[in-house]
Amino acid sequence: MRRYDDPIFVLFSDEPRQFIWKERLLLVKEVQGRWSRATDWWAGQQARAARGEAVASAAGADLLGEREVWRVEAGNGRHRGVYELARTIGAEDWVLQAVLD
Repeated sequence: MRRYDDPIFVLFSDEPRQFIWKERLLLVKEVQGRWSRATDWWAGQQARAARGEAVASAAGADLLGEREVWRVEAGNGRHRGVYELARTIGAEDWVLQAVLD
């Protein structure tokens, strides 16, 4: 498994349908799973502000936020792979978090 934290654009309608990563359009062929996990609260704006670090705005950040993760098989043409797409629940901050070998 290779880990990433690359921002991606996802066409989402009840589940991911397609996404763009590294200027490539990948069509979702199958959703293999979906789960939620807690966000890294120690890296959030409120935690950084509490440590005295400069942040744009500490208001509105949720220390107990959750990330929604989708494991999908996707591809374009002959090439297919398994990808983990993630976003903060209630937001559209999609990232490609992993590619499974």
